[in-house]
This record gives sequence, C-alpha cells and structure tokens, in this order.
Amino acid sequence: MRIGIDALPLSRQRTGIGNYVQGLVEALPRLAPQHEYFLYANKEVGLNLPEGCVHERIDRPFRRCPESLWLASRVASLARKDRVDVFWSTSPILPPGIPDGVRKICTVYDLVWLRFPETMTAKNLLVHRMFARKAVDNADQVVVISRSTGEDLVRLMDVSPGKIKLVYPGIDERYKPEDAEKAAEYISVKYGVPRRYMAAVATLEPRKNLRLLVDVLQILKSAGELTCALLIAGGSGWKNSNLHREVQAAGLTEHEIRFLGYVPDEDLRSFYSGAQVFLFPSLYEGFGIPPVEAMACGTPVVASDARPMPEVLGDAAILQSPTNANRFAEAIGKVLADKSLRSGLQRAGMRRAAGFRYEVGAEQLLQVFGAPTTVGAV
Repeated sequence: MRIGIDALPLSRQRTGIGNYVQGLVEALPRLAPQHEYFLYANKEVGLNLPEGCVHERIDRPFRRCPESLWLASRVASLARKDRVDVFWSTSPILPPGIPDGVRKICTVYDLVWLRFPETMTAKNLLVHRMFARKAVDNADQVVVISRSTGEDLVRLMDVSPGKIKLVYPGIDERYKPEDAEKAAEYISVKYGVPRRYMAAVATLEPRKNLRLLVDVLQILKSAGELTCALLIAGGSGWKNSNLHREVQAAGLTEHEIRFLGYVPDEDLRSFYSGAQVFLFPSLYEGFGIPPVEAMACGTPVVASDARPMPEVLGDAAILQSPTNANRFAEAIGKVLADKSLRSGLQRAGMRRAAGFRYEVGAEQLLQVFGAPTTVGAV
C-alpha cells in the first residue's frame, strides 16, 4: 500500500504530539517495510528513516505559510501525485480534495477546544473550530490516544463508537533509570540548579495548571517541608507572564522554583531520573506522556486525577485533585519522607510504563490503515 502521512509535527520542536507521531512513524517501516510511506511537511522532518520505503515530500509554497493553511491547501495535491491509498492526518485537520477512494484517517488527541476553550489561544481555538468537526465527520476512522478522548468524542460530538480506534502512545526505549545521584549532578552542573529537586514537564499554559504548584510550594515552605527545589522544563505557552508574576507574589526564590525552558530529548532521561518526585497537575490531557516517561525512569509520580490520568497511570502514581493544593502538598511530603512508599511507586511505575510500546501502537495503526504487517513482526 501507499500511505500518505501528515508529518508537520515532525518538522517542529518536539513536544508530546511530535513524540507520538515520531514514535509511530519510526515503527511503521520496521513492522511493515513492504508498504511505501510518504511524509508531507513544509520543513525537513529530521528523522533517520529507511530510504527504500519512506519518501519525504518537503513542500515550501511561500514564506511563513501558517501550518494549518499549508495542510489544508497543499497536501491534497501532493497526495494525488503520489497516488496514495491511505492518508493519515496526524492532527484533526483533513485536507480538502483528498481523492475519492483514499482511506482517510485523522487523529484527535483531546477535545480541549470544547471542554476548556478558555485555556487555548484565540488562534488555536479558531483553527480547531474551523477544521476539527469537519475532519471527524469526513474521516473513515478517527484515532484517539486514550479511551477518555474517545468517550468525549461520543458524548460531545456524537461520533459513532465504531468509528473510533484507540492507539496509545509508546515510551521511547531511551527512558530507563539512570543512577539518580549522577543524573542529578549532571542536571545541576549543566543547568546551574540545586542537586536535590522535584521535576515537572509542561508548556507554560493555563491547562497545565502550574499555578497549583505555586500554591503547593507555598504550603510546603510555610510548613518547613520544602526540602528541594521545583524545576519546570517546557517551552513558553501563552499567559506565562501571569505565572511568573504569581511566583514573585508568592515570595518564591529561584532556589525554590526554576523555569528551565525547553530541555532537549538527550537530557530528559537524566532530568527525570535525578528528580525526587515528578509532578503533573494538569487540568485535562489527551494522554499525558511526561508522567509515564518519568515512571519509566524510576521516578515516583504525583499527578492530578483529571481525565485521563487514572486510565493512563492506574495505581502506579499518587493521584490528587488538580484544584486541591493541600492534598497535593501532603502527597508530595509523604513521597519525600517515606522510602518504602517511594520504592513501591518506583517499581509500580516502571511496570506500568513498560506496557506502552510504539511497536504495539504501530501494529494497531496499520490495522486502521487496512495495511497488513510483516508476519511475526510483533
């Protein structure tokens, strides 16, 4: 089969969606090299993929074309030229003009634009309102990354359950435990931060609910229990200036909370492994890859109980309400003080994380495509 893929998430700085698409795109030709894969993007994707069955189609129509406009206006003609049998949109945008007879798949990661529109930028909200519902209606199958997102599609968009296919993210093999002291030392030296720290990974945007962690740090500090700094890795989102003002208003110093900005992939394993505890207070997610990566590295996790965290993390993490700073602080204090609790969370977390593999997701995706894998590949 000839499989067209929207590769835009691979052409930008990697975050959760980019890592999800990369993991699947790398696994597909390993599992089924008999098919041809056409990657469509407006910039180089920067992956080392087999040349025989993978073809990059880099199209630069004009300078600074918005990605949503490029995808909607350019990709259908590229797919027609390549005579694809299947087109997989890795976002909830299906390019108009994909030929009849081509199987159309779109991926929906979450329904933030319907459930928490106030946490989105005006631009992203407009794009989703313009394209998402039409893409879901026109797709032959809709891929979701958690059961929770699938349930939201049924409840909020009246999508038939039979049209929805679950393909969980996987965790890259590089995420495994390092020596905790050496990892913490490496992060301390490279980023100029304390050796003993708590970790969080999130774009600085309202949905990630980092404001709660400011309250948590205040509570721990007031109780004399703030024994390590909080390091937050992640790119700037929107309204991030408010968060910085709140940190200042709370009287927290850079020895108590530090924003590291984007941390490259090659440092994330050390960042997770060196942390005393990983914190994830998000209000809503499609899946929530960072806490699973942290668990794979043997780091205890305290996360929100918002959907889909119970589905993803199970009993391998401590889950608390994303609106209750006191309960969050209490859970963190217990993890930091109780070695037995830490050890139990570390073992349970590594077992849980081991269940998420991109080879399994790619196998499921190939079934959605109607493209058989190599016999015995998995």
